[in-house]
Amino acid sequence: MAYPTKVGSRERNSHQGRLKRVDNSNSRAKRLLEAEFDVIAERLHREAAVPKASLAGGDFLDVAQSLEHQELARLSASRLTERAKRLQIALGRVSEGEYGVCSECGTSIPPHRLRAVPDATTCVACQERLERAAH
Repeated sequence: MAYPTKVGSRERNSHQGRLKRVDNSNSRAKRLLEAEFDVIAERLHREAAVPKASLAGGDFLDVAQSLEHQELARLSASRLTERAKRLQIALGRVSEGEYGVCSECGTSIPPHRLRAVPDATTCVACQERLERAAH
């Protein structure tokens, strides 16, 4: 028959230390993600005005160049919007305590990967597997 054991103060302090490190890590991750999100939001706000293609008063090359600038501005806005969405998902994962955990296999995502790709939801091995499957 198993009897409950009393947790010693050393074990309790060790556990509390681990929890504190996780909390500090999560709050640091949240601050970094929020800062990056703010930068993206500011860029979207600043670049919100997509230039209008001027069709009047220009030759064919002027119109083509104007259309190209307009398309590049739309593409940039689209990419920034997608990045903002991924950052919002990452912030949600921080709040749920799932940030830094691979959504595919459940292992920890290495810190160097999270520094390089803060909105990563998969470890390198799972990401490679997903990319191979997509091709």
